[in-house]
Formats: sequence, structure tokens, C-alpha cells
Amino acid sequence: MTLQPARSLSPDPGPSAGGLSDFEREVLDLRPALCAFARRLQRQEADREDLVQDTILKALAARGRFREGTNLKAWLFTIMRNSFNTRWRRSRRETLPGPETIALEAVTPATQATDLWAREAFACLLRDLTPAHRDILILIPVMGLGYEEAAEVCGCSVGTIKSRLNRARLALAALVDGDPA
Repeated sequence: MTLQPARSLSPDPGPSAGGLSDFEREVLDLRPALCAFARRLQRQEADREDLVQDTILKALAARGRFREGTNLKAWLFTIMRNSFNTRWRRSRRETLPGPETIALEAVTPATQATDLWAREAFACLLRDLTPAHRDILILIPVMGLGYEEAAEVCGCSVGTIKSRLNRARLALAALVDGDPA
């Protein structure tokens, strides 16, 4: 068994075939080892991937500080460990919302009963209106017909429809306010 001499890595080697420098290729070749080390530090897959990516980016940005002849793998592991420790310290300083706040945001109040009550209340108010007012309120606001379409259905002019709608709205407002007239 013969020992191979350690490859010499210059701090800023020129690009080789494929557009990557020797340093960049060496860092990327150590990605599986970085992933294995990240598994020991982070539980969540996404957090592990972020940690590995952050480590590689920091190493590429700091390639001028890598000393030729030293262990690249150990240097990358040191960067990863320091990044993890920094993230962990920051997360301890962050304040998370209390359980009361989380519970309020997590639960959407049911609106079915409110919607049903509003429909029933509107139906009762419509029953108390005259048939002409009821018809015009159903045609335009409820069914969404335009003035021209409502005029065709009722067999009258657009001006008459606008006038009837105005009177129907006033009559409905009076019923809501409790005035039976």
C-alpha cells in the first residue's frame, strides 16, 4: 500500500475543464461528507440542506483564507459547526408567540351559523316588503341582473326600475330600523 501525497490546493486556482476551479471541485466532492455531518446537527431535512448549502457558500467566499496543505474536510466541518452554533444562538434569542396567540391564529371561527342567521333574517325582511319591492330586490341585488335586464323582465323602462329599486331599499332600511311603515 503506497501513500499518495496530498493534493496541493492553491487558494485561488484558475478554472479547469467544466468551468470549476480545483478548489471548487474539491469542496463539491466533499458534499456527501458535509451532508452526513449535517445529519448529526440538524433533525429536519430542510434545515440540513440549508446548513450544507450555507457551508459551501461560506467556504467558496472564504477560499482566500484556506491554507494550502491543510485538511479541507476539517476546514469545511469547522465552518459548518460554526454556522450551526450561530444559528442555534440566534434561535434562542428569537421570541416565539405564546400558545394563546398560536391558538387564535390557528382556529378559524365558524361562520355557518352567522350566514344562516343572516339569510333567515333577510328572508323575514323580504316577506314584510310589498311584492313590487320584493321582486326588484331579488332581481337586481340578489340575482345580479342589470337595470336593462330587470326592465325587460318587469316590462317597464330603466328609469322605473331605478325608482323602484330606490324605494325598495328605503323600505328595507325602514324595516331593519324597526319602522313598519
